[in-house]
Amino acid sequence: MSVLPAGLATQSVGEAAEVVEGVWQIKLPVPFPLGFVAVYLIEGTDGWTLVDAGYDYPPAREAWKAGAYVAGCDLSRDVSRIVVTHFHPDHIGAARWLQEVSAAPVFMLEAEIPFARRLWGSPDAGPFVDLLVRHGMPPEMAEKGAAGMRSGLALPEELSPLSAGEKVPLGDGAARVLHAPGHADHQLVLHDEGRGILYAADHLMLGITPNVGIWPETDPHPLARYLASLEEMRGLGADLVLPGHGPVFHDLQGRVAEISGHHAERLNAMRATLGAGPRTPYEVSRIVFRGTLSVYQRCFALAETLAHLDQLALEGRARAREDEPVTYEAA
Repeated sequence: MSVLPAGLATQSVGEAAEVVEGVWQIKLPVPFPLGFVAVYLIEGTDGWTLVDAGYDYPPAREAWKAGAYVAGCDLSRDVSRIVVTHFHPDHIGAARWLQEVSAAPVFMLEAEIPFARRLWGSPDAGPFVDLLVRHGMPPEMAEKGAAGMRSGLALPEELSPLSAGEKVPLGDGAARVLHAPGHADHQLVLHDEGRGILYAADHLMLGITPNVGIWPETDPHPLARYLASLEEMRGLGADLVLPGHGPVFHDLQGRVAEISGHHAERLNAMRATLGAGPRTPYEVSRIVFRGTLSVYQRCFALAETLAHLDQLALEGRARAREDEPVTYEAA
Protein backbone atom coordinates (compact mmCIF):
# COMPACT_ATOMS: atom_id res chain seq x y z
CA MET A 1 0.00 0.00 0.00
CA SER A 2 1.28 3.47 -0.85
CA VAL A 3 2.25 5.79 1.99
CA LEU A 4 -0.55 8.28 2.54
CA PRO A 5 -0.42 11.93 3.64
CA ALA A 6 -0.88 12.54 7.36
CA GLY A 7 -3.76 14.98 6.85
CA LEU A 8 -1.79 17.67 8.70
CA ALA A 9 -0.60 21.03 7.36
CA THR A 10 -3.15 21.09 4.56
CA GLN A 11 -3.19 24.88 4.29
CA SER A 12 -2.88 26.70 1.00
CA VAL A 13 0.39 28.00 -0.43
CA GLY A 14 1.36 31.23 1.31
CA GLU A 15 -0.31 30.26 4.60
CA ALA A 16 0.83 28.87 7.96
CA ALA A 17 -0.55 25.98 10.00
CA GLU A 18 0.38 24.35 13.30
CA VAL A 19 1.44 20.79 12.52
CA VAL A 20 1.76 19.66 16.14
CA GLU A 21 1.92 21.71 19.31
CA GLY A 22 4.65 24.33 18.99
CA VAL A 23 5.64 23.37 15.44
CA TRP A 24 4.37 25.51 12.57
CA GLN A 25 4.75 25.09 8.84
CA ILE A 26 4.61 27.91 6.28
CA LYS A 27 4.20 26.98 2.63
CA LEU A 28 6.32 29.62 0.95
CA PRO A 29 5.68 30.18 -2.77
CA VAL A 30 8.49 29.53 -5.25
CA PRO A 31 8.68 30.73 -8.88
CA PHE A 32 8.98 27.27 -10.43
CA PRO A 33 6.77 24.18 -10.85
CA LEU A 34 7.17 22.72 -7.34
CA GLY A 35 4.68 25.32 -6.14
CA PHE A 36 6.00 25.79 -2.60
CA VAL A 37 8.80 25.03 -0.18
CA ALA A 38 7.87 24.16 3.39
CA VAL A 39 9.69 25.97 6.19
CA TYR A 40 9.21 25.26 9.86
CA LEU A 41 9.00 27.44 12.97
CA ILE A 42 9.54 25.67 16.29
CA GLU A 43 8.76 27.48 19.55
CA GLY A 44 11.14 26.87 22.43
CA THR A 45 12.03 28.15 25.85
CA ASP A 46 14.91 30.16 24.37
CA GLY A 47 12.94 31.51 21.42
CA TRP A 48 12.00 30.24 17.98
CA THR A 49 14.07 28.04 15.67
CA LEU A 50 13.47 28.43 11.93
CA VAL A 51 14.24 25.48 9.67
CA ASP A 52 15.03 26.64 6.12
CA ALA A 53 14.57 30.08 4.63
CA GLY A 54 12.79 29.71 1.29
CA TYR A 55 13.37 31.43 -2.03
CA ASP A 56 14.10 35.13 -1.74
CA TYR A 57 11.51 37.12 -3.66
CA PRO A 58 8.65 39.41 -2.57
CA PRO A 59 5.83 36.80 -2.39
CA ALA A 60 7.91 34.59 -0.10
CA ARG A 61 8.91 37.49 2.16
CA GLU A 62 5.25 38.45 2.53
CA ALA A 63 4.33 34.86 3.36
CA TRP A 64 7.09 34.77 5.99
CA LYS A 65 5.75 37.91 7.66
CA ALA A 66 2.12 36.77 7.58
CA GLY A 67 2.86 33.21 8.63
CA ALA A 68 5.14 34.17 11.52
CA TYR A 69 2.46 36.58 12.78
CA VAL A 70 -0.16 33.82 12.76
CA ALA A 71 2.22 31.53 14.66
CA GLY A 72 2.93 34.21 17.23
CA CYS A 73 6.58 34.66 16.28
CA ASP A 74 7.95 38.19 15.94
CA LEU A 75 10.69 37.77 13.34
CA SER A 76 12.50 40.86 14.59
CA ARG A 77 12.65 39.80 18.27
CA ASP A 78 11.82 36.14 18.87
CA VAL A 79 14.13 34.11 16.60
CA SER A 80 17.03 32.32 18.33
CA ARG A 81 18.51 30.48 15.34
CA ILE A 82 17.97 29.68 11.68
CA VAL A 83 18.98 26.23 10.38
CA VAL A 84 19.43 25.90 6.61
CA THR A 85 19.36 22.30 5.38
CA HIS A 86 21.27 22.78 2.11
CA PHE A 87 22.52 25.24 -0.48
CA HIS A 88 19.69 25.17 -3.04
CA PRO A 89 18.12 28.60 -3.56
CA ASP A 90 14.64 27.56 -2.40
CA HIS A 91 16.16 26.64 0.99
CA ILE A 92 18.98 29.16 1.55
CA GLY A 93 17.72 32.00 -0.65
CA ALA A 94 16.05 34.19 2.00
CA ALA A 95 18.54 33.37 4.77
CA ARG A 96 20.38 36.69 4.42
CA TRP A 97 17.11 38.64 4.65
CA LEU A 98 15.97 36.61 7.67
CA GLN A 99 19.29 37.18 9.40
CA GLU A 100 19.07 40.92 8.76
CA VAL A 101 15.51 41.01 10.13
CA SER A 102 16.08 38.78 13.14
CA ALA A 103 19.82 39.20 13.96
CA ALA A 104 19.79 35.43 14.57
CA PRO A 105 22.69 33.15 13.63
CA VAL A 106 22.33 30.98 10.53
CA PHE A 107 23.60 27.40 10.78
CA MET A 108 24.52 24.89 8.06
CA LEU A 109 26.50 21.68 7.92
CA GLU A 110 30.15 22.74 8.15
CA ALA A 111 31.20 21.54 4.67
CA GLU A 112 28.23 23.30 3.08
CA ILE A 113 29.40 26.77 4.09
CA PRO A 114 32.51 27.18 1.88
CA PHE A 115 30.77 25.20 -0.84
CA ALA A 116 27.77 27.56 -0.91
CA ARG A 117 29.98 30.66 -0.81
CA ARG A 118 32.06 29.37 -3.71
CA LEU A 119 29.08 28.34 -5.83
CA TRP A 120 26.88 31.41 -5.31
CA GLY A 121 29.60 34.00 -4.74
CA SER A 122 31.25 33.74 -8.14
CA PRO A 123 29.00 31.70 -10.41
CA ASP A 124 30.58 30.31 -13.57
CA ALA A 125 28.31 28.60 -16.09
CA GLY A 126 31.26 27.32 -18.15
CA PRO A 127 31.86 24.02 -16.31
CA PHE A 128 28.12 23.28 -16.37
CA VAL A 129 27.93 23.88 -20.13
CA ASP A 130 30.94 21.62 -20.63
CA LEU A 131 29.34 18.84 -18.56
CA LEU A 132 26.05 19.00 -20.45
CA VAL A 133 27.64 19.10 -23.91
CA ARG A 134 30.15 16.36 -23.09
CA HIS A 135 27.23 14.08 -22.26
CA GLY A 136 25.31 14.77 -25.44
CA MET A 137 23.13 17.85 -24.90
CA PRO A 138 23.07 20.23 -27.90
CA PRO A 139 25.35 23.22 -27.20
CA GLU A 140 22.68 25.92 -27.62
CA MET A 141 20.37 24.14 -25.15
CA ALA A 142 23.23 23.62 -22.71
CA GLU A 143 24.24 27.28 -22.82
CA LYS A 144 20.69 28.47 -22.24
CA GLY A 145 20.08 26.06 -19.38
CA ALA A 146 23.37 26.71 -17.63
CA ALA A 147 23.03 30.49 -17.89
CA GLY A 148 19.66 30.37 -16.16
CA MET A 149 20.79 28.04 -13.37
CA ARG A 150 24.15 29.55 -12.42
CA SER A 151 23.45 33.05 -11.13
CA GLY A 152 24.65 34.87 -8.03
CA LEU A 153 22.92 34.68 -4.66
CA ALA A 154 23.48 36.92 -1.64
CA LEU A 155 24.31 34.75 1.36
CA PRO A 156 24.27 35.77 5.04
CA GLU A 157 27.28 37.73 6.23
CA GLU A 158 27.90 35.07 8.86
CA LEU A 159 27.24 31.33 8.64
CA SER A 160 27.83 29.08 11.64
CA PRO A 161 28.90 25.43 11.27
CA LEU A 162 27.12 22.30 12.45
CA SER A 163 28.57 18.80 12.59
CA ALA A 164 26.85 15.49 11.99
CA GLY A 165 25.79 14.02 15.33
CA GLU A 166 25.61 17.42 17.03
CA LYS A 167 22.52 18.34 19.04
CA VAL A 168 20.62 21.55 18.21
CA PRO A 169 18.17 23.06 20.74
CA LEU A 170 14.68 22.59 19.33
CA GLY A 171 11.46 23.37 21.15
CA ASP A 172 11.78 22.15 24.72
CA GLY A 173 14.36 19.53 23.74
CA ALA A 174 16.97 19.01 21.06
CA ALA A 175 17.36 17.49 17.62
CA ARG A 176 20.31 15.55 16.28
CA VAL A 177 21.96 16.71 13.06
CA LEU A 178 22.18 13.95 10.45
CA HIS A 179 24.18 14.16 7.24
CA ALA A 180 21.85 13.19 4.38
CA PRO A 181 23.78 13.33 1.07
CA GLY A 182 22.51 12.66 -2.43
CA HIS A 183 20.23 15.53 -3.36
CA ALA A 184 22.98 17.83 -2.09
CA ASP A 185 26.38 16.60 -0.95
CA HIS A 186 26.16 18.35 2.41
CA GLN A 187 22.43 18.35 3.13
CA LEU A 188 21.38 17.91 6.74
CA VAL A 189 18.17 16.67 8.32
CA LEU A 190 17.11 17.09 11.95
CA HIS A 191 15.89 14.19 14.09
CA ASP A 192 13.91 15.17 17.18
CA GLU A 193 13.98 11.76 18.85
CA GLY A 194 12.10 12.97 21.91
CA ARG A 195 9.04 13.92 19.87
CA GLY A 196 9.53 11.38 17.10
CA ILE A 197 9.82 14.03 14.37
CA LEU A 198 12.16 14.06 11.36
CA TYR A 199 12.68 17.41 9.62
CA ALA A 200 13.54 15.70 6.35
CA ALA A 201 14.36 18.61 4.00
CA ASP A 202 14.50 17.23 0.43
CA HIS A 203 15.85 13.82 1.48
CA LEU A 204 12.47 12.15 1.96
CA MET A 205 9.30 13.54 0.40
CA LEU A 206 5.89 12.11 -0.42
CA GLY A 207 4.60 12.04 -3.99
CA ILE A 208 7.93 13.12 -5.47
CA THR A 209 11.53 11.99 -5.17
CA PRO A 210 14.49 14.34 -4.83
CA ASN A 211 16.65 15.04 -7.82
CA VAL A 212 19.87 13.08 -7.29
CA GLY A 213 22.17 14.18 -10.08
CA ILE A 214 25.73 14.67 -11.20
CA TRP A 215 26.62 18.36 -11.53
CA PRO A 216 30.04 19.95 -12.08
CA GLU A 217 30.51 20.36 -8.32
CA THR A 218 29.10 16.97 -7.22
CA ASP A 219 31.16 14.54 -5.18
CA PRO A 220 31.55 11.08 -6.76
CA HIS A 221 28.70 8.56 -6.88
CA PRO A 222 25.79 10.64 -5.53
CA LEU A 223 23.14 7.97 -6.05
CA ALA A 224 25.17 5.35 -4.17
CA ARG A 225 25.58 7.80 -1.29
CA TYR A 226 21.89 8.71 -1.37
CA LEU A 227 20.74 5.09 -1.26
CA ALA A 228 23.13 4.35 1.61
CA SER A 229 21.87 7.37 3.54
CA LEU A 230 18.28 6.35 2.85
CA GLU A 231 18.96 2.95 4.41
CA GLU A 232 20.28 4.67 7.52
CA MET A 233 16.89 6.36 7.92
CA ARG A 234 15.12 3.00 8.34
CA GLY A 235 16.02 2.62 11.98
CA LEU A 236 15.13 6.15 13.12
CA GLY A 237 12.53 6.58 15.80
CA ALA A 238 10.33 9.01 13.88
CA ASP A 239 6.61 8.68 13.28
CA LEU A 240 6.12 12.15 11.77
CA VAL A 241 8.09 13.32 8.73
CA LEU A 242 8.15 17.03 7.89
CA PRO A 243 9.56 17.39 4.36
CA GLY A 244 10.74 20.36 2.35
CA HIS A 245 8.09 19.80 -0.33
CA GLY A 246 4.87 17.85 -0.55
CA PRO A 247 2.61 16.50 2.20
CA VAL A 248 3.50 15.70 5.78
CA PHE A 249 3.41 11.93 6.42
CA HIS A 250 3.86 9.29 9.12
CA ASP A 251 5.23 6.08 7.61
CA LEU A 252 8.97 6.70 7.41
CA GLN A 253 9.89 3.05 6.86
CA GLY A 254 7.28 2.65 4.14
CA ARG A 255 8.45 5.72 2.28
CA VAL A 256 12.10 4.61 2.44
CA ALA A 257 11.02 1.32 0.83
CA GLU A 258 9.03 3.14 -1.86
CA ILE A 259 11.90 5.44 -2.81
CA SER A 260 14.39 2.57 -2.88
CA GLY A 261 12.02 0.68 -5.17
CA HIS A 262 11.61 3.72 -7.40
CA HIS A 263 15.35 3.96 -7.97
CA ALA A 264 15.60 0.23 -8.66
CA GLU A 265 12.95 0.64 -11.36
CA ARG A 266 14.69 3.73 -12.77
CA LEU A 267 18.00 1.88 -12.95
CA ASN A 268 16.35 -1.01 -14.80
CA ALA A 269 14.68 1.42 -17.22
CA MET A 270 17.98 3.10 -18.03
CA ARG A 271 19.77 -0.22 -18.40
CA ALA A 272 17.06 -1.28 -20.88
CA THR A 273 17.74 1.76 -23.09
CA LEU A 274 21.29 0.46 -23.65
CA GLY A 275 20.11 -2.86 -25.07
CA ALA A 276 20.10 -1.58 -28.65
CA GLY A 277 23.66 -0.26 -28.42
CA PRO A 278 25.63 2.66 -26.96
CA ARG A 279 23.78 5.90 -26.24
CA THR A 280 24.77 9.26 -24.88
CA PRO A 281 23.38 10.11 -21.44
CA TYR A 282 21.31 12.85 -23.09
CA GLU A 283 19.72 10.28 -25.41
CA VAL A 284 18.97 8.06 -22.43
CA SER A 285 17.39 11.00 -20.58
CA ARG A 286 15.13 11.76 -23.56
CA ILE A 287 13.85 8.17 -23.50
CA VAL A 288 13.36 7.84 -19.74
CA PHE A 289 12.09 11.37 -19.04
CA ARG A 290 9.43 11.69 -21.69
CA GLY A 291 7.05 14.55 -22.32
CA THR A 292 7.44 18.24 -22.92
CA LEU A 293 10.06 19.59 -20.54
CA SER A 294 11.57 23.04 -20.32
CA VAL A 295 15.27 23.46 -21.03
CA TYR A 296 15.89 23.70 -17.28
CA GLN A 297 13.95 20.51 -16.62
CA ARG A 298 16.04 18.84 -19.35
CA CYS A 299 19.17 19.85 -17.44
CA PHE A 300 17.79 18.25 -14.28
CA ALA A 301 16.81 15.15 -16.26
CA LEU A 302 20.30 14.80 -17.70
CA ALA A 303 21.96 15.29 -14.29
CA GLU A 304 19.73 12.59 -12.80
CA THR A 305 20.38 10.28 -15.74
CA LEU A 306 24.13 10.70 -15.21
CA ALA A 307 23.78 9.67 -11.56
CA HIS A 308 21.84 6.54 -12.52
CA LEU A 309 24.24 5.57 -15.30
CA ASP A 310 27.10 6.04 -12.85
CA GLN A 311 25.31 3.70 -10.44
CA LEU A 312 24.82 1.12 -13.19
CA ALA A 313 28.54 1.28 -13.88
CA LEU A 314 29.29 0.79 -10.17
CA GLU A 315 27.05 -2.29 -10.21
CA GLY A 316 28.81 -3.65 -13.30
CA ARG A 317 25.68 -3.34 -15.46
CA ALA A 318 26.98 -0.61 -17.78
CA ARG A 319 30.25 1.00 -18.79
CA ALA A 320 31.18 4.40 -20.09
CA ARG A 321 33.05 5.15 -23.30
CA GLU A 322 34.96 8.36 -22.68
CA ASP A 323 34.52 9.68 -26.20
CA GLU A 324 33.22 13.10 -27.23
CA PRO A 325 30.39 12.93 -26.44
CA VAL A 326 30.50 10.29 -23.71
CA THR A 327 28.39 7.19 -24.38
CA TYR A 328 27.29 4.31 -22.19
CA GLU A 329 26.85 0.71 -23.25
CA ALA A 330 25.44 -2.36 -21.56
CA ALA A 331 27.84 -4.58 -19.63
